[in-house]
Amino acid sequence: MKNLFQKTIVLSSVLVLPYLASHAQLGVNLQLANNDVNYSGNTTKGNNDVSYLYETWNKGSVKLSNDSLYKGMNLMYDLSNDRLIFKADNGLPQLFKLAVKEFTITSPENGGASKKFKSGYPSIDGGNEKTFYEILSEGKTTLLKRVQMKRVDEREAGMLYSVKKMKPIDTYFIEKAGKLEKIKREKSAIYPILSQNKAEVDSYISSNKLNIKKDGDLTILFDHFNAL
Repeated sequence: MKNLFQKTIVLSSVLVLPYLASHAQLGVNLQLANNDVNYSGNTTKGNNDVSYLYETWNKGSVKLSNDSLYKGMNLMYDLSNDRLIFKADNGLPQLFKLAVKEFTITSPENGGASKKFKSGYPSIDGGNEKTFYEILSEGKTTLLKRVQMKRVDEREAGMLYSVKKMKPIDTYFIEKAGKLEKIKREKSAIYPILSQNKAEVDSYISSNKLNIKKDGDLTILFDHFNAL
């Protein structure tokens, strides 16, 4: 009996994935990797509307739908299509064959800190169980962020007409007792979520000079009340 890792996977469908380097069209017959990460797909020429969390490969870990955990992978998060890409041993970008349950990716902008993303949440506001959310604070009240690339009208200074551009749009949610709720980054929305005593929330924001319009400060606020 041939070793499972030598078994050739016949591609049964075409998955569209922009090749980040040369944008050349590539069709690949793949094999199971030695670390048992299943992957498949073709790469085809991309377009200018594709945007990524970071424009470079960054190290991270991945948990698949079968709970297999893989560390130290080169990852890139495709925001436009809400999917995770990894760099195979041959240097090509690939998609995971199995669904990704959660992943972390190192941030080149934040001193090597990692961002964590999860899927599997209830459907809300156009999202479903496959949608990835960034975990800003995790606990009895989990704070989530979703980034979507949307085409919006924008008129630059000195221009007569507006033009349509792809822009990242941030949406925030809380998860509590298995349910999602969309929220605004405003004190009036946060008071009832964190505490029955809004003076307590105001005091913590003031004493720590927090700006809840900033993700980092909002995370500090939720982490504090999650720890109480």
